[in-house]
Amino acid sequence: MRKESFRKMTAVALAGVMTAATLAGCGGSAKKEVKGGSAKTESNAKGDNNLRVTVQAWMMGKYDFEGAKSSFEKNHPGVTVTYNQVDNVDVTTSMLEWSQGKTSCDIAIGGDRSQTVPYASNDYIVEFTDDNFFNGDFTKDKFYDTFLENGNIEGKQFMIPLLGEVVGIVCNIPMMKEAGLVDDKGEIIPAKDWNELYEYAKKLTKDGQTGFGIDWGANMMLYTYEACLNGVAGTIFKDDDKTMDFTGDKVKGLMETWKKLVDDGYTTTDVFADMDANRTQFKSGQLAMHLAPASRWIEAGENLGAENVGVMPVPGTDEHGSLNYIHGMVIPKVSKNQDLAIQFMKEELLKDSFQQGAINGYGKMSPLKAHYDNLDNKYWPEVLKFTENAITAPLYKDTTKLDTYIQTEVQQYLTGAESVDDFQTRMDEYIGKLDLSNGMS
Repeated sequence: MRKESFRKMTAVALAGVMTAATLAGCGGSAKKEVKGGSAKTESNAKGDNNLRVTVQAWMMGKYDFEGAKSSFEKNHPGVTVTYNQVDNVDVTTSMLEWSQGKTSCDIAIGGDRSQTVPYASNDYIVEFTDDNFFNGDFTKDKFYDTFLENGNIEGKQFMIPLLGEVVGIVCNIPMMKEAGLVDDKGEIIPAKDWNELYEYAKKLTKDGQTGFGIDWGANMMLYTYEACLNGVAGTIFKDDDKTMDFTGDKVKGLMETWKKLVDDGYTTTDVFADMDANRTQFKSGQLAMHLAPASRWIEAGENLGAENVGVMPVPGTDEHGSLNYIHGMVIPKVSKNQDLAIQFMKEELLKDSFQQGAINGYGKMSPLKAHYDNLDNKYWPEVLKFTENAITAPLYKDTTKLDTYIQTEVQQYLTGAESVDDFQTRMDEYIGKLDLSNGMS
């Protein structure tokens, strides 16, 4: 019998967290401003002297935005850079503002292309072309294609990636070593398939230590499913190359392995209630492996020691590619400071020092190839390997609906409220009802 009370409780909880993924538009909550001078500048003659940048607040702690402000204002006398920090943003706020020919920002930073479609379809944001952006040191060949693709809609670039993330498995090396899962050089031996990964989790589980954590939380469930499925199947789609697959034998095998990990106590479902549970447990030394954004491996080094943390690919993604996503930058067409905004993006936000601080400190990936030269951590080549051929999430108009529904269904299945056949049938029926267009028309 299905547990309807569990489903209702889960659905309410999920609805409450979905707004956190929206595009960092102009306006919103938790605003903080950084102000400076007010003189006019020739380089900004068609606009005004204040470049307004809206950015998700968490990024301020991982990137040197204050340094970018100081540098730009020094190099452009009279220009003031003002930051608006936002947490959650209602995209309709910017839609209304921009439709009326007004804007409270010149660059909006955060989110991915799925949140950008409404702006692009209404012709509210700038298209980045060879003429206005991809020239000089910033031609398209300088970027990783997979990160650019995350800002591409119907062959047009509406978003420039500020940072990229890719799904991998972060590992506690001393724990892996104790379990005999490193080579004679002390480097992690990647699991060849999910059966072997199950055995890894089994060996790594003991009193006070969980072998494996998988990000099934509200912020990562769909990305996790897509990355894992692409690894085992080489695609996430049915034969039409458009509809996400939930019915195949490889899907069934993956889901059954997930359930076995839970049932046998080698992973937990703590992320259902707290999406940061695995992250916290890994950093505190209670979790041996963590399937998550690979950047967690650099981040956890601050707690565990950089030499004690490594990363390996999700099974099959070293061959087929993992799943990556971005947080990108858009410019509203109504802005009178478009040229200055592009200058700020190129001169400050994409420069080596700004990007490498976040790469080395937090594992946040630059979209530019040149920024990976001479990095110290020995696992970067491994991460780049499953990043270079990574896939991007499909651009569905109803992605938010799919994301919410799969969270509920995975939880139902992993807690024993439904069978794997029920999961596959319900997910396939549901995706058949969704709008799988990109929303541009």
